[in-house]
Amino acid sequence: MSEILLALFAPFLLMVITTRVTFSLVGASIVTWMVILSVISVYDKPWWLLLIAIPSFAAGVLIAKKVLIKRPGM
Repeated sequence: MSEILLALFAPFLLMVITTRVTFSLVGASIVTWMVILSVISVYDKPWWLLLIAIPSFAAGVLIAKKVLIKRPGM
């Protein structure tokens, strides 16, 4: 159960938070997938957990894009 919640919320939160730090969607995407694949070890879990993480990542990209338009950074 905790893996499902982690796959649902971690990519979204990581994407939004790292976009505020890096001011770049590309940099935030790289950091997010590095954390998801190495630290959280989604690739060791069942394949459907990765399929759950992808829409969460996409939602994070959309929200991060809105945040960057609203407050572009330095």
